[in-house]
Amino acid sequence: MTMVTKMVMVLVFMAASTGVKWVGAQVHHVVGGDRGWDPSFDVASWSSGRIFRVGDKICFPYSAAQEGIVEVKSKDEYESCDVGNPIRMYTVGLDGI
Repeated sequence: MTMVTKMVMVLVFMAASTGVKWVGAQVHHVVGGDRGWDPSFDVASWSSGRIFRVGDKICFPYSAAQEGIVEVKSKDEYESCDVGNPIRMYTVGLDGI
């Protein structure tokens, strides 16, 4: 093998290794940290110091025995607690989007 061939093989291996690590570099962001999430939590402040990438998971921990989370369609539905036509209901206690 020539030196050029060896160099190309090394570069291909390095590129493939980097690609594998990048794909597997999914980050789980836990909203609220150890305290967990609740509607009064300042999500804007929490998120301002973070970098989010495609493939990351944002987790919302809460007590499933005491609470559930409902994704609603509008601010009006949220403010009036109208859960009659939800987009999705979360009931696990550590739901992620």
